[in-house]
Amino acid sequence: MFNKHFEVIDGVRIHYVDEGSGPTILLVHGQPTWSYLYRKMIPPLVAAGYRCVAPDLVGFGLSDKPSNESAYTLRRHVELVAGLVEKLQLKGVTIVGQDWGGPISLRYAIDHQDNVRSLVILNTMVRMRPIPLLFTLAFRNGGFSSFLIRNLDLFRKIAFRHGWPFRRPVESSVLEQYRMPHPNAASRAGIAAFPKMIPGNSQHPNAGYISEIDTVLQTWNIPVLVLFSDGDIAFKIAEGQRIADMVPNGRFQVIRNAGHYLQEDAGEEIAQHMVKFLRDDAMVS
Repeated sequence: MFNKHFEVIDGVRIHYVDEGSGPTILLVHGQPTWSYLYRKMIPPLVAAGYRCVAPDLVGFGLSDKPSNESAYTLRRHVELVAGLVEKLQLKGVTIVGQDWGGPISLRYAIDHQDNVRSLVILNTMVRMRPIPLLFTLAFRNGGFSSFLIRNLDLFRKIAFRHGWPFRRPVESSVLEQYRMPHPNAASRAGIAAFPKMIPGNSQHPNAGYISEIDTVLQTWNIPVLVLFSDGDIAFKIAEGQRIADMVPNGRFQVIRNAGHYLQEDAGEEIAQHMVKFLRDDAMVS
């Protein structure tokens, strides 16, 4: 669908989509997806006059997949995104992040505020949150969880089914594209690492690193569009409204009949909201 591009960032081969020309939009996916998730959003954004860059995080999509889970940390993901932005010399970027792409892209944003024009926040977290016990037992339980995720592929079997992640019909060929990058246990180390990165308490190594996002957003006067779906059991509408209310220059929109992966369910609709938001921002500035 899109041309494949690759750059080596700090020894890691990163794949990314790069389409269009004009002001740059950086689209960062989450767990356990890849840049394919943004395929419905990119064409209308390009048609509206924007350049869309969508990387595959290390361990996902067509990027390198180190087989050791210790190779994956939240800070490492942020560093590699920052390295790609620098390598491509992207300036005045609009940041889009969903799921784990939220804290990764937003952490990049607060660390590089001079290079960020606006934010689009989709179904994600910007602070510590309670972790359900069943999730902890299944996916944050050391080697047992690694076995479930890597050898039995349990996380993806849950993620890529109709009902929770998607609210609208998804063809089997589309689901196969989501599954394609991780054919065996060795390729799933990045998937196994992500659940353990969630800070469940203040002692977790990522607690302050993520919570600082929430703190900075409260005083950062930058245009922010928050889009949360009505069918996501992980990230509720109330949290999206809270984020939009707390930022100095935020607006909020609910995406109806969409699940956790709202880009799949309503990609074109999200792109329409973004174009209006970005054009309104351009008129103000």
